Amino acid sequence: MRLFSNVTTGLSILAVVFTTTFPILGHSSIPDLEANKDERALSNPSYILGQYWFRKLNGSRALIDFPPAYDYLKDALSLILPQTDLYNTTVEMTFLNSTQSNAFVIPGNHLFIYSDIMEMINNEDMLLGLLAHEVAHLDLRHYERQTKHSGEELQKTLVMLGAGIAAALAGAGSDATTALWLGGIANQAENTLTYSRNQELEADRRGREYLNNAGIAPEGMTKLFQAFFKQALGRPKLEFLSTHPLPNSRLSDSFTTDTKDTILSNTTVSDFEYFRATLLAYRAGLDDSPYTYLDQKIQSNDAKNYAKGLFSYLIQSPERALVFLSKLEKHNQFTDYLQALSYMASGQADKGLRVINKQLDLAPKNILFSMLHAQLTQSKPISVSSNYLYEQRLIWRANIQYFQSKDNIPMALNYRALLDFSQGKDKTAQYLIKRAENDAHENEKSIIKNTASFFKIIKEAEKQEDLDEEKNN
Repeated sequence: MRLFSNVTTGLSILAVVFTTTFPILGHSSIPDLEANKDERALSNPSYILGQYWFRKLNGSRALIDFPPAYDYLKDALSLILPQTDLYNTTVEMTFLNSTQSNAFVIPGNHLFIYSDIMEMINNEDMLLGLLAHEVAHLDLRHYERQTKHSGEELQKTLVMLGAGIAAALAGAGSDATTALWLGGIANQAENTLTYSRNQELEADRRGREYLNNAGIAPEGMTKLFQAFFKQALGRPKLEFLSTHPLPNSRLSDSFTTDTKDTILSNTTVSDFEYFRATLLAYRAGLDDSPYTYLDQKIQSNDAKNYAKGLFSYLIQSPERALVFLSKLEKHNQFTDYLQALSYMASGQADKGLRVINKQLDLAPKNILFSMLHAQLTQSKPISVSSNYLYEQRLIWRANIQYFQSKDNIPMALNYRALLDFSQGKDKTAQYLIKRAENDAHENEKSIIKNTASFFKIIKEAEKQEDLDEEKNN
């Protein structure tokens, strides 16, 4: 039986996108995406456009929601971002489960990676090569430069973006997801949605500069391109190559770039294997024989047992997950997080708490484990903040559970509304926050009103850019 099956995207989705998301987008309504370069400002049309679709994609059933994987990628990006003009910039991350090999960015510095791409990325240098290339597109502002086309061409660009993301929302498994941006904008008819070859080469070369400056082996980018070509031989159409043209001159260019000894060249100890195993554990659910799939795709015994444990947990078999985890020789944040979840799900809360406390002894303000601790003990979560959605989700969920345990329904609704809004469920979120406002105690009304005001500000900004669903319907 095929688990986590993809939803087939039909022409109806495209029709909805064409008629509701971008109804009559003429010259006067096309956003000037270079008007304001402040990264997360609501006056920045690029950020509003990206944030709108970012929220929608985070509500997709294809979302991979395993926090240690996001922690790992955040640390990986932190090696590259200091070499760019994006330093101190929040690059939001989302993983989507798919049988397609893709990675892409959308405006406002949002990065997406599909699980299937980790089949061919089998070492950390290759992943860092991919990240460097994607970050280069953001740093070089290729999207904003690309949209200096005529109004008619930009209209096509925005419509195709909406069509591709709508397809991904249906499960990230349809062929229509080739319309999604990959490191920029996917290659569609008349080159409307593609970066130029020069821009691709520019991103390659700039990415290699980042890697060299960071002390990371730039050969990873070369290996990445080789892997894509090799994989393409066995597939009638490989999404990365169809949307990221890799001509021979581009590959040969990657071979002729000077390299130097790097910090990571001889590194063997890394959480990369567990990051890769996480995404492949989700990807296994799209295969007819998931455990065989993991045996074939993962070499390390520890990483393999961890992946089988995670897959078992995902199909609601925490006891079997614990059996796989008992075979591990070494533990880390990935394995401990999964072990704690599995103990909690199997009714062994005391054992789960011991695992959580072990991590909190090392890092008391670790958001991942402190929020697990709050949920398990139904205690008030520690006061922390984050710019990253994956951490905000943990904070909101812990607060929902805490306030529910105290029968404080208005505050529980407040955090539930924030969670729903972050997943693109705007109408539900606005309904919940109105309920919370009506029933809130006096000392809590200001918090809930702030949430309501936040929703209103975001929706007004989206209306201004013709992105608001209610208006367009």
